Amino acid sequence: MKWAIIPALTLWALAAAASDDRPALSLSGFATVGIVATDEADMRFTRVGMDRPGNERPDTGPDSVVGVQGNLRLGESSAAVVQVISRENTDGNYRPRPTLAFLSYEFTPEVTARFGRLRIPFFMQSDSINVNYAHPWVRPPEEVYGLSPFADLDGLDLLYRVRAGDTDIEFHPFLGTSRISLYPDTKARLRRVAGANLTLSRGDFSVHLGHAEAKLEINWQDPFYTTLAPILRSPDLRAFGGNEIVAQMSGDDGIVRFSSAGFHWDDGRWLVIGEYARRQAQRYANSAHAWQLTAGYHFGPVTPYVVIARHSQDEAVIGAEQLRSLPPVPEFDELRSGLAGFNASRNLAQRSITAGVRWDVHDNAAVKAEFTRARTADDAWGTFDPASEAAAGRMGGRSINMLSLSVDVTF
Repeated sequence: MKWAIIPALTLWALAAAASDDRPALSLSGFATVGIVATDEADMRFTRVGMDRPGNERPDTGPDSVVGVQGNLRLGESSAAVVQVISRENTDGNYRPRPTLAFLSYEFTPEVTARFGRLRIPFFMQSDSINVNYAHPWVRPPEEVYGLSPFADLDGLDLLYRVRAGDTDIEFHPFLGTSRISLYPDTKARLRRVAGANLTLSRGDFSVHLGHAEAKLEINWQDPFYTTLAPILRSPDLRAFGGNEIVAQMSGDDGIVRFSSAGFHWDDGRWLVIGEYARRQAQRYANSAHAWQLTAGYHFGPVTPYVVIARHSQDEAVIGAEQLRSLPPVPEFDELRSGLAGFNASRNLAQRSITAGVRWDVHDNAAVKAEFTRARTADDAWGTFDPASEAAAGRMGGRSINMLSLSVDVTF
């Protein structure tokens, strides 16, 4: 489901609106100008599946974005929504793309169905992931949100909202597919996505629970894979499980599960946000879990905050048992080193602490600054990318300081 859905929705909307005496079209937008810089010349911060790591210091790619959204009310019960954004993609350009393009129908005040391009709601902040003004941070903690680079859901969902006493309950099942470019020429896809979220809100406090499962395809074309796969497929390595290792690295027959739980509390003075998420992948990606905890205090328009976060690997893409299938002889040392590099480049494991401040300079504008101290795990690249081929071998066990600045607006 690509650009073709937009004219189709527009024609449908105009036809429906023509039969309604009270159509209502609203337009809105959002934008962020952000920069990020690290104190290590050979390591570049990246948001997996979202931007292309560049050599610019500071780098504007990870956080800068502009988007516009149109909402057309078609009648008492139906509406059409289209949102288009421009931000740096994994090809290194800013080609606009539709991130929302759906029709909605309200069957009852409690039940709404939507069909088209939606957000894939794997996390607590998924619905507003591109609208940085909606978050206290410069960006949602990448330790957690890097667990899934998938953003769009082409399919359908149902929103069931009910009130029980003082508690608002929302049940949100969803079905569909999703695809993304991870790196140039590397495509990933989720098929048969099926999941559900539950949100409970009472006063200043809300709780989120979610789970989803999907078929996973990743066809890697990065230097690690294109170098290692032909070697592993060679006749000399067939007896040692070379073909099986390649099948674990890349293909179209994987299964992945996402689970998340979080809470949000903001009483106008204190702000506390916590989230935990887990990814369980059968192949092509590692299995991992992550958490973050944010605490802040509102001094009028200024909110200082602290974030602690951690991402931990549960199982590597190529497991220890498969690595042990290679003979422990010097001739295989280089291959083992390459496979370890493949695993490390897919491993976001790191821990970090961030001190930040948000200043709401206007009703629809905020200035943010963050200083982050991160340390990658010994066998991981973390949320960073090497600036050169030589740097790829020294990404693990590194401490990095990072400064992030942004100006967020809505209009």
